Amino acid sequence: MISTTAPPDVPPAHPDVSIVRLHGEACYWCGAVHSTLTPAGSVTTPAGATGVRIWFIVACPQHRSRRLQ
Repeated sequence: MISTTAPPDVPPAHPDVSIVRLHGEACYWCGAVHSTLTPAGSVTTPAGATGVRIWFIVACPQHRSRRLQ
């Protein structure tokens, strides 16, 4: 989802995060792919000159309770 402003409760993604983690194909925190992945919130990245992109991320069982601060 691309927006011109980020919702106040959606933190920015780390600039070095892998695209597979942003696409929800791997755990956002450790990169695990061979486990059950569950929804873990969302992060934003810059999109274009004035917009932001919201990414819905996932977590492995070990990081399921972890939330971005």
